[in-house]
Amino acid sequence: SKFDKRVEPGDFILVAKFLTPQRWDLIVFQYPEDPTTTYVMRLVGFSGEKIHIEDGSVWVNGKKQTPPDSIHGIEYLSEFPDEYGPDLWGSLARPAILGDDEYFVLGDFSAQSKDSRYWEEGAPGNNPFAVPESHLIGVVTHTYWPSHRCRILR
Repeated sequence: SKFDKRVEPGDFILVAKFLTPQRWDLIVFQYPEDPTTTYVMRLVGFSGEKIHIEDGSVWVNGKKQTPPDSIHGIEYLSEFPDEYGPDLWGSLARPAILGDDEYFVLGDFSAQSKDSRYWEEGAPGNNPFAVPESHLIGVVTHTYWPSHRCRILR
């Protein structure tokens, strides 16, 4: 059967601090605008990459990325003209160009996630849309509660 690989509010998760994050991993990080808050989101961009979202897909340096089968069907929105205006970070008009030791993250619930696309103020010395490597806590490897959502993510 096909499992939902997303982490939902209330899930208990295991986080590995020793793993090197890979594209499409769920990562735990300190929110750049308020480092006392932790978030879990999907890692889609790395240092030196130019990220934009087009037709529901993530593009890196002009190449469309293919997500793993486990998250097939997630579509990422690049604009919300009625609410946020046309120029979110990672849109065609406003691509996100990541600096050294920076990540770009997206929430799996694209229309409801306050992710890299929306951030206005980043960590000191970093782009506003970026999670600095210093804010990375680890990679989500398992969901272990509630029991009906137990699964290995990586």
